Amino acid sequence: MEQSDILLSETIMDASGTDFINQAPKQKTSSGPSLGSFFESNATKVRPSLNDFKKELNRSIRCDGSVSELSFSVNDSARGLRFDQVYHKKEVLGEGGFAVVYRCIHKNRRHSYAVKEVHNENYETSGENIIEEIDALKRLRDVPYIVRLLDVFRGPEATHLVMEQMKGGDLLARLEEKVVFSETESRKISRKLIEAMVYCHKKCIAHRDIKLENILLSDRMDDTKIKLADFGCARKFIPGEDSLKSLCGSPQYAAPELYMHENGYNERCDIWSIGVVIFILLGGYAPFEGSGMELPRIICEGFFDFPAIYWGEISREAKRLIKSLLVVDPDDRATLVDALDSEWLRRRDRESFYKTAQDDGSSVFEAWVKFQKETSLSKLKQSEHSTNEPSHSELTEEGHDSSEPGSSSIPSDDEEDSEEHESESH
Repeated sequence: MEQSDILLSETIMDASGTDFINQAPKQKTSSGPSLGSFFESNATKVRPSLNDFKKELNRSIRCDGSVSELSFSVNDSARGLRFDQVYHKKEVLGEGGFAVVYRCIHKNRRHSYAVKEVHNENYETSGENIIEEIDALKRLRDVPYIVRLLDVFRGPEATHLVMEQMKGGDLLARLEEKVVFSETESRKISRKLIEAMVYCHKKCIAHRDIKLENILLSDRMDDTKIKLADFGCARKFIPGEDSLKSLCGSPQYAAPELYMHENGYNERCDIWSIGVVIFILLGGYAPFEGSGMELPRIICEGFFDFPAIYWGEISREAKRLIKSLLVVDPDDRATLVDALDSEWLRRRDRESFYKTAQDDGSSVFEAWVKFQKETSLSKLKQSEHSTNEPSHSELTEEGHDSSEPGSSSIPSDDEEDSEEHESESH
């Protein structure tokens, strides 16, 4: 691990400097009111406001690598239990060079989780840092479209990260079955992936290993319900500086600056990787291919095209977005906000108007008028509460799965269920 990355690392501590990950777990005491007593004592009083509830919830979340009982009922490491006392290890879900992901069953609750088992010595020598991965996942714990960390068991030889299980597999395996994703599906996936990265970069975290294998599906029946996983290469960055140094990630997805940098690079390397992902989803193949040392040279040249045999029916807006993301010079590369503002990601799917009309019993024209009114109203509200950031990408730190981050002018992906190929004129 390079010295500059070590300087960026941040052990998870409280204000007093106590290391909550490595210290022995504290025993529960009766001092101080519990969250349960809070609600008990308020049962006959006026119902607490939402802000009061949030404050009490935040107070209940421990900083020792686990989530409180109120959040996910996964808090076993805080009780001093070992991993093997709590979970039955089942089949392997995935395997890398320095870690294995198992499906594990909780012995009491009988729920299924994905558990990443990391052998500490191998992980550290690989240039990755388990403390930084845990820190990144803790910072992004409540972010939509990012796999949730639920508990951490830190041992002398191995660390176990307990995460929600994504039962749909990864996008690469799904692509091998489908060959390509439809433009509608690709748009939904791309929008969610970009919004996930907006959250990451707001927290000053660069992922540095965005690829199809690290984008997981939560539902076998819906190929657009995705979450970003594997933050083993993630690092905190300093905004406005080229503070990242290590060459990491996957060769076909790595940005040119990772191969060419002399004085470091910045978080825009993630934007290039997103461009590669979108290209593969729509085209069914990678934009840059080569063997050995040939691949870095090809990536740094940045040349790619859209052969008509594969791209003839793909919209010009989609190609325009890809071109803006796969720019060799990171200073000229589109930003995440630029991508969300692109015509391709902001466009309302034609088929969704037909669905709205069918659901409401109205005509397609009436459905379109309704959408225009909703859009105008949302823009009016945005102008009244404008900030320095574009209104459609005001992504709060308290995001939830029930509503997508982004503006109301961009329709919710869950409201769109059109699976047909888009019939656009090119």
